Parts: sequence; C-alpha cells; structure tokens
Amino acid sequence: LVIIEVGFKLFHPIPFPLESNMYFEADPFTGYRLKPNSIGYFQQTIPARVNENGHRDDVVSTKRTEGVSRILVLGDSFTVGANVAEHQSYVAVLEMLLNRSSTSRVEVINAGVGGWEPFQYAQYYEHYGWKFSPDLILVGFFVGNDTYNQLKDAAQLRTAILGRRVSSKAKSDRFIHLKVFIYKHSNIARLILNKGPAHEDIRRRNCSDFSDQYLDIQRNRLNHHLKRTKSREDLVRNSIEQIKRIKKLAERDSIPFGVVLIPDENQINRNLQQVLLTDEERSRLDFEMPQLMLKEMFTAEAIPVIDLLPYFLQDSRCLYMNDTHWTAEGHELAAAVIYENITNEDLSPNITNRLSRRH
Repeated sequence: LVIIEVGFKLFHPIPFPLESNMYFEADPFTGYRLKPNSIGYFQQTIPARVNENGHRDDVVSTKRTEGVSRILVLGDSFTVGANVAEHQSYVAVLEMLLNRSSTSRVEVINAGVGGWEPFQYAQYYEHYGWKFSPDLILVGFFVGNDTYNQLKDAAQLRTAILGRRVSSKAKSDRFIHLKVFIYKHSNIARLILNKGPAHEDIRRRNCSDFSDQYLDIQRNRLNHHLKRTKSREDLVRNSIEQIKRIKKLAERDSIPFGVVLIPDENQINRNLQQVLLTDEERSRLDFEMPQLMLKEMFTAEAIPVIDLLPYFLQDSRCLYMNDTHWTAEGHELAAAVIYENITNEDLSPNITNRLSRRH
C-alpha cells in the first residue's frame, strides 16, 4: 500500500472533486463558508485564493470608503467562479466594467460559496453581508440547483471538517475527523471514495464532447425543466421565501435588490439535449422553465430579475465547461448583461441606479 501510495503521489496524483478544491470552515448560520486566508486549486492549477473576509476576492473592509460605491453579490459556484481565474469571474468582470465607465470607484464584492443554496444566501446576508453596507445586492440564482431547493433550517446544512464539506448525516459520525484526514492525505482513499479518477481536468474539446460523468450530472437536472404544474409551483415557494428574506433585510436599509437567473446548459446546448433525451422525455420538458415561473413569482413579490437565458441562447460559443460551469467567455457575457441592466433604467427600471445617484 505504501508503494502504491508513493506511486500515485509521484506519477498520478488523485485530485479532489472539482468543487472541493477550495477550503471551508464550519459556520453556525450557513453550515460552512470559505475558510479565510486559505488557498486551493481548481483544474489546470487555477488558484482558489480566499481573503480574510472569507471571499474569493480582494479584501474589502466593512468600513465604507468615502465616495466608493458597493455591490454585494451572493451565489454559489457560478458566482465564486469555479474553474476560472479570480479576475475572470463575472463578479470581477462586472467591477471592471463599472469602474471603466464611472468617474468614481465601485467595489463589487464576491460573497459566493460553492454549493450554497437560497437559504444560505439569506443566512449569510442576515448575519454577515449587511455589515458591508452595500448600495446594491444581487443574488446569482442558478436554476439547476436553486429553484426547487427545500433547505430552511441550519440543522439541515452540510458542515466543514478539516477544510472539507461533509453532509449533515456524516457530521455525527464519531470517526468523521479521521476519515476526512485520511481522504485529504491518501491518494488511494480518494481513488476509492471518488469511485475512480474521474475528477481530473475534464474540459471539453467542443460543445458535443460529453463525458459520462457530465451526462450523469445534467441528467439529474432535467427535472428542473419539467412543464409547469401546481405541484412545481408549490416546490419553488421555499426558494422564493428565502430570496424574500434578503429583500426584506435590504429594504430595512433602503438598499436596492435584484436576482440574476443563471441558466443551465441543458437549456442551451441542442447537442446535449439530443444525447440526453428521448422523444417521450422531450415531450415532458419545457426548456424555458423554470425561468418563466420564477420571473412571474419574483415579479409578484416586487423583486427585479435579470434573466441571462435569452442572451446565452443567442451566443453560439461553447460557454460551459465539462464540470457544468462557465468558461471565462461565459462570465464575460453574464457580466456584460448585468452591467447593462443595472446601469440602464430603460432595461431594468426597478433596479435603482443607486451607484450614480448616491455618490
């Protein structure tokens, strides 16, 4: 076993799962959060640096700087910028676009954490995010995970042990610290628990190049695009309530708030649809869902929405990696759409352009 372990270490290291290449710490309100002052590596050795605030971003003090505007962005791995460089995330690109066109400086704070869901977005803002006194709050809402999420209690949340996320069930295991330690330090353990070396760099060569692992992930997300029914509306209400929590907290301080709907590749890539779907399965789906339902329900709660789906449908590039996240070009497109919406009141009249009005 020692010889095999050394052999793996020298010639074929077994990586962590792609979304586990950042380090985490336990948190009483969000279950886990990014570990401050840590660094991990995504595929192709892309650094995943975390600042002292627990953000994948430059350090921003909670104390406001005179004349500097602030946007706080909440979200999951799309927002944190999984598998792209820090400066390529849509949050960082949005900051660049705003500062390029503004006479005063704008800070866009990336408070995204991989694997978080609407309840955790609300928990984070309630207990931590408000301290940054933003002028605008945005939530990157990934329809492939967030729409039908039922988390609403901290006891349901995953936690972190020795920098790694574990399930709410696993955290009660008396040997969990030992198991996580072995997993972190043994290639053999990772090979077994990962069920093979499938978590290596799996960027695609083109939009028709799908691994079995990727197809399994996307197949499990197809139910997010089922046609609208009363039962689907009932299932989405918890996520709507969590987003409403943030809105109410923002209203307390008169802070504008909006949601950015992040599409899934299932909705965009016709090659993927052809591989995944039979004619019978296709008849049960509506790839304009769940955005159509979400926009209606958010609008009913006076929550402005920026829907990225039409813009991604119009773009012919392959904007998703094989681990389901955006390429740098996908982040650029998302940032450009968000920028146009928050600076042009004709496009989004309900998101106040407070960035120019307040300072």
